[in-house]
Amino acid sequence: MPSRSTTVPADLGFAQLLRANGLRATAQRRAIYSVFADAAEADSANAHLSAEEVFQQARVQLPELSRATVYNALGELAEAGLLGLVEGPGPRRYDANVMPHHHFRCRVCHQLHDVELDHVEVTLHERGFMVQSSHVLLEGLCPTCASAADPAPAG
Repeated sequence: MPSRSTTVPADLGFAQLLRANGLRATAQRRAIYSVFADAAEADSANAHLSAEEVFQQARVQLPELSRATVYNALGELAEAGLLGLVEGPGPRRYDANVMPHHHFRCRVCHQLHDVELDHVEVTLHERGFMVQSSHVLLEGLCPTCASAADPAPAG
């Protein structure tokens, strides 16, 4: 079978994905979702976007796009499971990586980074809790901010 990239344009694949989740494939939804694809290609650390960032970037592609449409579409895409949602201090962030993963937020530059915690076990089950999902938000300094904050060693 030929690969998807040679037979199905990415936009058509996204349209099918939208329809499979009960959403119409509108130009607005395409423009909004394409912002995440562009951010992921450029730098995965910036693929965690606020609604305002999505609005500003999507308007480049679709100038008539309204802020309300962006907020509504982001909510619909998150509810359909096509975008993840990262809550925490500051604005709600949307994430195109919908695979289970956790995040690290830098307290200085506020960048979010995906992290895999392979060796973390949820032990609540042993105490009678039924864990249906988990999300860990680690906070501290990213390597860039940590090196800027680290004073030079005394000679």
